[in-house]
Amino acid sequence: MHLTNKINEFLSLIQEANKIVILTGAGISTESGLPDFRSDDGFWTKNKPILFKEFLKDAESRRLSWERNLELKEKLKSIKPNTGHFFVRDLINTSANHHLITQNIDGLHSIAGLDERKIIEIHGNATKASCLNCFKEFDPSIFHKSIINHLEIPDCSDCGSLVKVSTISFGQPMNEKDHTNAMYLTQAADLFISIGTSLSVQPVAKLPELAKKNGSKLVILNRDATPLDGEADVVINGELQDIFSKISENLSIVH
Repeated sequence: MHLTNKINEFLSLIQEANKIVILTGAGISTESGLPDFRSDDGFWTKNKPILFKEFLKDAESRRLSWERNLELKEKLKSIKPNTGHFFVRDLINTSANHHLITQNIDGLHSIAGLDERKIIEIHGNATKASCLNCFKEFDPSIFHKSIINHLEIPDCSDCGSLVKVSTISFGQPMNEKDHTNAMYLTQAADLFISIGTSLSVQPVAKLPELAKKNGSKLVILNRDATPLDGEADVVINGELQDIFSKISENLSIVH
């Protein structure tokens, strides 16, 4: 099917839908200059992941985790939301029934202006930090200062436990409330749109399947093929910036 026809079919599904859930992955942010995680130039290709159990038991692993977070903070200073983020914002904002589930930890959806109450950051947010025991929230800059000044990284000021960037590490349990809400919204959706994700990371990759099983239409927008392309009603492969540019010619809600 020609690209224009696929986009028109996608737009028709949007017009017919009452409850839209959008799932975004790293691919939507690569257009803003952030690397993804699993490509040849991806973050995990160049940096060995720090397992959650390593963070808990090893001070050097904790220090490396904060060093990487500081590096990301500096990178984010020059990163701006792109057309994809604005598309998501504007579509979600057309109805109180529409919601976003994102695997991304960069906070760009919020920066784009999407109400945080309509966002589930299923893998957390790298611009926030919290105690692993009492869940007190902290400004990560407190810990960045320790890295810059070669000081010992402080523990929680309330309970003395470890403080960690508010992202989900390998081996770390997901936030139960976020996961439950994501499942609930997915089951209620009549249109599920997956954007910029390889759909290879569990349990999030199960969400599109769950939506289909509950009668939802499924649209996948991604640079490369995904394992669920055969289940989708519409699949559009290509560079997301090109796809959204084409969509913007046909849909008035696009920024």
